[in-house]
Amino acid sequence: MKRIIRPLICYLGLAVLLAASLFGCKKSEKMPEDMVAQVNDHYLRLSQVKASVPAGLSDDLALSLKKNIISRWVENEAVYQAAMEAGTELTDYDKFLVNEYRKSLIIQRYLDRKLKKKYTVSDKEVEDYYNQHRDEFKRSEDEVHVVHLFMAQSDPAIFKEIRNSDDLMSIIKKYYFNEKSTVNQPNGDLGYVPLSEFPERFVRILKRMKTGTITRPIKTKNGYHFFQLLDRQKAGTIRSLDLVRADIELRLKKLHRDKDMKRLIQQAKRNVQIQTYLSKIQ
Repeated sequence: MKRIIRPLICYLGLAVLLAASLFGCKKSEKMPEDMVAQVNDHYLRLSQVKASVPAGLSDDLALSLKKNIISRWVENEAVYQAAMEAGTELTDYDKFLVNEYRKSLIIQRYLDRKLKKKYTVSDKEVEDYYNQHRDEFKRSEDEVHVVHLFMAQSDPAIFKEIRNSDDLMSIIKKYYFNEKSTVNQPNGDLGYVPLSEFPERFVRILKRMKTGTITRPIKTKNGYHFFQLLDRQKAGTIRSLDLVRADIELRLKKLHRDKDMKRLIQQAKRNVQIQTYLSKIQ
């Protein structure tokens, strides 16, 4: 379950950091109608905040991120204005970095227009890549394919139903536990998960289970956990094509995009005069 939490935290942290640096401090002659923060005569607009929030987040996460962006902007803006008041200036190298960053944004806009929005790959391309790179999909450690259910409170009736069932997923859907799934306690089919990502107590139980069986309720300080073991795979086995198809499609799309980008770069270089003076860096 750690693999689910970690990327999201990193992504949110990066979004906040970018927002705080990009929204900086553009002076406005007229107070914008969608202003959400103000430090003296500098403003942060709602449109700028929304542009920094990635799509697909829950309402609660999106709201929390927006508040974080605003808070960071206010802090940065206050310190920025203090620095300006003190006469702080950029060095020549700082100005170079600012200009390089500006150029990188313009380049990205240009590439977004020139490169395809979507790249498609055929089933044959996917299958050929899989057959030619099978070692890349080798498991580095033991994995289990499990269905997981977390219940905060004991419910004898549901516990009995689970005990008499051979399909934990049907119980999850029947009582809408899948809709109560959270990042910390995901309910449903977790797919193949490395054993190392489970707490040691769960690992010991999963190692002893037979395929298809459902655990008894595992009591923890937060509530009760159930697992159904659907499959077990040893380290060194190759993941099936169905499991890695989406990953291969992403790789192939990136390869196609990189190829087009390389073509654009070569074309741009042919249209300008280029000279380097490598002797000066010896």
